[in-house]
Amino acid sequence: MRNNTLPIPSICFIDANIIFYIEQLKSKDDFLTIIEQVYESVYIHEEVYQELSIAGQKFVDEKCQANKWVLFEPLQVFKDTYEDYRLMLSEVQSTLIEVDTRRGKAGSAGTGEIASLAAAYLLNAGFICSNDYSIEEVIQEVPLHIFIDGDDSQEPVLITHHNLLDFCKLVVEGGVLPRKTVRKFFQIAHIEMKTDNRKLFHERMAEFDQVIPVV
Repeated sequence: MRNNTLPIPSICFIDANIIFYIEQLKSKDDFLTIIEQVYESVYIHEEVYQELSIAGQKFVDEKCQANKWVLFEPLQVFKDTYEDYRLMLSEVQSTLIEVDTRRGKAGSAGTGEIASLAAAYLLNAGFICSNDYSIEEVIQEVPLHIFIDGDDSQEPVLITHHNLLDFCKLVVEGGVLPRKTVRKFFQIAHIEMKTDNRKLFHERMAEFDQVIPVV
């Protein structure tokens, strides 16, 4: 039975790597509408859009033309607060550099993630979906607090980061797609890792099986 908690009623900024993983699938039919089935308001920052392949950009164009997704353009949205946006961009970027240096993965994230986080903060957007593992630490260390529904009478909360495994868990537990299909997707998303670092690949797959067990 489908879990009625989906789609999540909040803005979610989608990163390029999530779209890339869908692009890698030979048969995409089950995944063409998967993101908007999980998130009610799907935003893609123009910086992320520029990081996509031509096929990826076409995919996003079709989503936006059908009013399923929103292509976020900060110059238009932040006309009166653009300087605030630039300051937050700088703060997120410097924190990310510190986090990546500490993790020994300098430059792991692109400008898309940085811009998405800054925009999410100013928009009080609840979520960012990216498979960059530095994002979680950046959110906590800046810190990136938002007010749910923009209601500043309530306690602020941190932006929620969903990595690929978190996203897959939502898809399975929400009854959107069967576990077997989602596990195959997760495996294909890590196909390069299987060649470059087989040990880490098996660790990732074991993590999937632990977080999303067969029921």
